[in-house]
Amino acid sequence: MYELWGLAHAPSPSADPGPNNISLPAVGFGAGLIFINAAISLWLSLGLEVQLVIAAARCMLQLTVLGYILVPIFTTPHWYVVILYALLMAAVGAYEASSRPAYKFKGLFAQVLSCTTLATSIFTAYALLVLVRTDPWWEPQYLITMLGMLLGNCISGMSVGLSALLEDVTTGKDKIELLLSLGASRWEAGQETIARCIKLALTPILNQMNVVGIVSIPGMMTGQILGGTDPAQAARYQMLIMFLISASTGSGVVLAVGVAFCTICDSDHRLRPERLTPQAKGEKIEHRVHNWVTKGTKVVKTTWTKVRGHQPVDNDDEPLLVPPSHSSSQQSLPA
Repeated sequence: MYELWGLAHAPSPSADPGPNNISLPAVGFGAGLIFINAAISLWLSLGLEVQLVIAAARCMLQLTVLGYILVPIFTTPHWYVVILYALLMAAVGAYEASSRPAYKFKGLFAQVLSCTTLATSIFTAYALLVLVRTDPWWEPQYLITMLGMLLGNCISGMSVGLSALLEDVTTGKDKIELLLSLGASRWEAGQETIARCIKLALTPILNQMNVVGIVSIPGMMTGQILGGTDPAQAARYQMLIMFLISASTGSGVVLAVGVAFCTICDSDHRLRPERLTPQAKGEKIEHRVHNWVTKGTKVVKTTWTKVRGHQPVDNDDEPLLVPPSHSSSQQSLPA
């Protein structure tokens, strides 16, 4: 039945047990599930349907490209090729993290890239040299996979922390300026805001650590088990990864939020909100696609409403015709 639909290739009885191969139609059917969230967004007017579709498309494209890129990287005998790809991963992640907040300032990307690279490289090197002890130390099977998991979680935490910090400084600057005017240093004035942003950014990883192994089986452990690894050994790898993710995310978030606040509040203990500018929507192609799809969605909604018998009048496109009043009609009649 599965072979008829092309969803999976059933293994032969004589073949070694392993993960079933997933075909492209199966991936397509799985990707179609994202439209459930898109329908919920349309129903509740959340405005996330376009971002969900774009994120799903990017996910499929990027993972497909990754599958082909990792083949030569995993077989290369040159360490600098692996390091260059690792730096590319950090640069792309830093761009995504710096473009998510509603506000930005000059040098935000460089700060996020520096904090991300520093936090993840230290703990990845510690894991490879001390804990796993790979030979050579740049073994791409371990370096790329571990660094990717650390980068993904670190970038997500930085994005949440920076978004909360820049939003608080923009909307709640009066409290910080009041403390500064009373003689408080910039750390004393921003301590509460910084602590709240860091706590908000670290909450997801804390929740994940609390439920791992009981409620959820993480992706790395699942992949190793599907690949035939002993579940006990897979659990040890997952423990190591969770601790590395927690440490790198915490360090990266603290560095990024602290450096960003030092940029907004200078060494003279003055708050500089003029350094913040809103993120320009035209900087990313996602916003252009969002505008196109939004216009298309509006046309579909209008057409559907007209089909149902309710024809709304768009005040921007059609003038509102007001019928003459009864008194004016009487005055136009001859005496």
